[in-house]
Amino acid sequence: MCTVTFIPVGNLAFFTSSRDEQHNRLSAEPPLLHKTLGTTLLFPKDGNKGGTWICTNQNGDCGVLLNGAIKRHLPKFSYRHSRGHILPQLLASSDPLNSFSHFDAREIEPFTLVLYVKNSLYECRWDGTLKTINSLPANKPHIWSSSTLYDAEMQQKRKSWFDQWLKGNLAPDNHSVINFHLSGGEGNPSVDLKMNRNGEMLTVSVTSVQLDTDKALMTYHPINEKKTYRSEIHFSNSTMVSFTRWWQKFTIRLLHWEYWPFHIVYAPIYPYWFWLCLKARSLFFFTASNPTIRNGGFLMESKMEIYDLIPVDSYPKTLLVRKEEVNASELKDLLMRKQFSFPLIAKPDIGLRGIAVKLVRTIEELENYHQQSKVDFLVQDYVPYENEVGIFYCRMPGTSQGQITGIVGKELLSVTGDGKQSIAQLLQQEKRFLLQVEALQKSDPVMLTQVLNDNETKLLVPYGNHCRGAKFIDLTDKMNERLSRTINALCLQIPGFYFGRLDIRYNSWEEFCNGLNYAVIELNGAGSEPAHIYDPKHSIFFGWKEIIRHLNLLYQISKKNKQMKKLPYMPLKGGVSLFRENAAYMRKIS
Repeated sequence: MCTVTFIPVGNLAFFTSSRDEQHNRLSAEPPLLHKTLGTTLLFPKDGNKGGTWICTNQNGDCGVLLNGAIKRHLPKFSYRHSRGHILPQLLASSDPLNSFSHFDAREIEPFTLVLYVKNSLYECRWDGTLKTINSLPANKPHIWSSSTLYDAEMQQKRKSWFDQWLKGNLAPDNHSVINFHLSGGEGNPSVDLKMNRNGEMLTVSVTSVQLDTDKALMTYHPINEKKTYRSEIHFSNSTMVSFTRWWQKFTIRLLHWEYWPFHIVYAPIYPYWFWLCLKARSLFFFTASNPTIRNGGFLMESKMEIYDLIPVDSYPKTLLVRKEEVNASELKDLLMRKQFSFPLIAKPDIGLRGIAVKLVRTIEELENYHQQSKVDFLVQDYVPYENEVGIFYCRMPGTSQGQITGIVGKELLSVTGDGKQSIAQLLQQEKRFLLQVEALQKSDPVMLTQVLNDNETKLLVPYGNHCRGAKFIDLTDKMNERLSRTINALCLQIPGFYFGRLDIRYNSWEEFCNGLNYAVIELNGAGSEPAHIYDPKHSIFFGWKEIIRHLNLLYQISKKNKQMKKLPYMPLKGGVSLFRENAAYMRKIS
């Protein structure tokens, strides 16, 4: 907010600001989208007072604020509010220039505001007494230096550096403009664009906005970090942009059946399902499939109760946190007593399709998860093995040998950087990733603004849920006798488990087949899907065939348990209550 440049280049315009602050000022948050008075804004947020020094809105308007007006002023002890709150307030209006004209600046410290509104450039000033607005040519470059740090002579000298730099940069881009703000000057840190006055007052960041015809790209470079952050805002005055986004996602889902809604995929299967129910004389015959798992593992089963059935050395250390019994402040002591260490996985004790599963890296993140959660949840050691697989296992009651009926490999959602584009931009290049942008914006918007180094890979979702972006690959052809023995030996140690899928993380396939270096992440019962069907190479017809095959196994196992163990099927009234309970619970965790 102390050195600002404006550079038009063809259809583009670059607004760039060097922020000079006291050494003890808190770091700012990277640029994110914010809703203000019904308008979407993009700006980095000041760590002290929550305002900003640079901002753009959904209409394509942009503003940059500098401390001071024309001359250096004598600051008062206190002011009505921070200057940083001015930009969001003005740019949230439909006419920022008119809003400045009517803005009550009394008891606000003097400032200079550079506004780019409807392709016109304005220099707006408040000197503590009078507001002025000057129209500037928007087809020419300009530079401003804060009057609180630089007198008129030094401002003119800095302009000469800028003019000289422009002569050697006839077609500047985002990178070169930021580089000028980091290197421009004469080697005197007291007055160079990247300034440092004895460590007390120094340049803490450079922020640049690249304004295009339909969007703005904001690049934020904090000096004391090695990371660069980027974020975009698309202008709402182009309805075609919004329609194109919607159409792109719609066609991806339409042409790839793996993304179809559950009930559409299963619609042709329902008649066969009801035929099995008719043969069993029960709509809820499946509840007898796994006698020791609540409801057979179809709905509303407790993950902790299932872990208690599995051999302790086969799954990661897990703690059940009862929401009503443990408050957020007690979590730290509880984790220390149980000897947990970060990172950890937090997830609902009763869950579905990866909803509300989160990797937490600090106690603060876990406390925040606790505060947001409305249900009991699990805290679990994060398994560092890189590979994840789902093993579908079935065993007829009364026998000691089960079978693996499907293996699904899981490619977790990750991106590889190029040193130029943000994670959000990289996600736009892959159809499967594109569908995850909205969810990632909600869960970790700051991460999406990061710019990865060239060939740097970052894991975005550390768990293998299809609805969270994992790619499913059919690995059933990798089944072998050693793996069958390993899985069968494990499942025989799980009382009452006959039908379901084990989600497992492992170090290497060879070790896993030999029963080494793996961990069961979850065990799912009657509600399990043969997830290998979602490999993009498979057709919907293959999927229907496999679903029917597994429904037949579910029916046979449930029928056998009823005959051998005299297990009753859940009555109609209980089944209806189960579905109602599940619907109410899903509304909670969603």
